[in-house]
Amino acid sequence: MARILTDRAATTLAALVAAFTVAAAVAYPRTSFAQSGQEGIFLLLPVGARAVGMGEAVVAQRGGSDLLWWNPSGIVGNGPQTHEVALHHSTTVVGQGNALAFVWPADKRTAFGLLVNVLDLGQQTLTDEQGNSIGVASPTDYSVAATYAVAPAPWLALGVTAKHVEAGIPCSGVCSGLGIASSRSNGFDIGMQFRPDAIPLTLAAAARNLGIAGAAGRPGRIDLGADYKVMAFARGNDSVEVHGAADLVSTVKMDSTTARLGTDIVVDQRLHVRAGYIRDPVNGSGGAIGVGLQSGKLVFDIGRTYGGLTGTNDKPPTYFSLRYLW
Repeated sequence: MARILTDRAATTLAALVAAFTVAAAVAYPRTSFAQSGQEGIFLLLPVGARAVGMGEAVVAQRGGSDLLWWNPSGIVGNGPQTHEVALHHSTTVVGQGNALAFVWPADKRTAFGLLVNVLDLGQQTLTDEQGNSIGVASPTDYSVAATYAVAPAPWLALGVTAKHVEAGIPCSGVCSGLGIASSRSNGFDIGMQFRPDAIPLTLAAAARNLGIAGAAGRPGRIDLGADYKVMAFARGNDSVEVHGAADLVSTVKMDSTTARLGTDIVVDQRLHVRAGYIRDPVNGSGGAIGVGLQSGKLVFDIGRTYGGLTGTNDKPPTYFSLRYLW
């Protein structure tokens, strides 16, 4: 029986490697093609204060609804008390984002997830040739995603996410003839995590935003990373864990390859102190800090970045997450 399970796990792993190779080919075509949509830009913005506080080095993290955005395989195989509903909020120079996430483990080896993410880009006043106000536009991007994850073996987790993304511009007033239109795309993510029993190490890979394109480029990403847990101190019920994480992210036609480093210091499984750094030659490098606190079934996280894609010198982007676990 053990050999049969091992053979099944090996077959599943081989199938995932093949799927990952195909996905990489989709994300990295030899020739690019243009689409008029802007919805791909939206997918480059991070979701989740925990991820932000660790410098977005989270592809190998386990548990948490923010992983619906980063690596769908991370929501499965994390124990029975990992049902979660969460609100992830962000305030950046781009706009205000709100993501409602839901994770439901069906059993020890299967989990489902749902994520609805909305980015409000702020109101814009429309004027005529004389500068008179004639209307108000409210650019809004949103995505809806559904995730299925399975752990065919204790050391392996697999996940896939299907997503629909739209960039729309609701308008009131005189809007005809102004070229205001919406665009939409469908795409998917796949991910895997390798979790060996012998050492507290998780290795992971994810291919995200496949099949989605925008006017400025294709936001497909290949994310490779690792997370190592060190038990630094333990006495009775008190403990301190230190997680060190590193990711390498390669993107297509929009960004450069980026390196990400992060750490999460966990005290008594309740207090999290996080820090991270993103090395990005194109959009700008920058650091990140974050704090998380769990009280009973409630978890509150806050994260800030300094520099990078959405950073400014006078107003660092701020991310909040409120999570309920049961």
